[in-house]
Amino acid sequence: MATRSSILLYDAMTVTYALSVLLYFIDFLQHKRMINRIAFGLLSVVWLMQTVFFLLRMKEYDYLPVLTHFETLIFFSWILITFSLVINFFYKIDLFTFFANVVGFAAVALDTFTGKGAASVDVKLQGDLLFIHITIAFLSYAAFAIATIFSIMYLIQEKLLKEKRWNTLFRRLPALDQLDMFSFRLIVIGFPLLLIAMILGAIWYKIQFGRFLFLDPKPLVSLLLFVLYGLYLYFRVAWGWVGRKSAWLNILGFSGVLINYLFVGTFFSGFHRW
Repeated sequence: MATRSSILLYDAMTVTYALSVLLYFIDFLQHKRMINRIAFGLLSVVWLMQTVFFLLRMKEYDYLPVLTHFETLIFFSWILITFSLVINFFYKIDLFTFFANVVGFAAVALDTFTGKGAASVDVKLQGDLLFIHITIAFLSYAAFAIATIFSIMYLIQEKLLKEKRWNTLFRRLPALDQLDMFSFRLIVIGFPLLLIAMILGAIWYKIQFGRFLFLDPKPLVSLLLFVLYGLYLYFRVAWGWVGRKSAWLNILGFSGVLINYLFVGTFFSGFHRW
């Protein structure tokens, strides 16, 4: 079981995260510089709390905490916060930070239903290759998530342009070509990471159980998602798909990622249920 200190830290992190997202929402509505700075400061504190929480959990269970459903959602949230802090530092895209951490906080909120004291998995499922497989898989998910956020921002900005609404929201969004390029570059990062994660997962399962996992729904859907993102890159490079078409294809791909993780792996997979 998790220690009292790690549980209290998790609760404090959740409350701080909620307050940060709330302040970002107020800034989204009113664009107050002071509120934005406070929200950014609280988000930095959340990142620090999550980092310490990972270290405490690693000490408690003596493994890298990315094995349980609870741990992977926290890890996913931590990656999103890390990316949003870095991108905001270099590019000053406040709205991206807000949108990214709505997603990150949703992952933390979902975690409250899985239990903060989720036990470690069976020792036979542990091993360096498995840790690497899961870590790389969630790095790819995070890249796809952030790419999707930029695609959604692209569609919003495009709609404002078509309607000639030169409001505050329009002025706070980056240019269309910048949003499109950010999204594309993140897919270029996430696509090979997904491939590597799939290969490592297949190798680990073969070593562990002496056979390949062919017919389990989750790897099958992962393969379909890999093909979908491959088509995105192909259409982008060979056919010149940019803007709206690639944005919607990107959103479709990440919707599949969410369905695969939250539903296929949980309710239909015979193996990916820990």
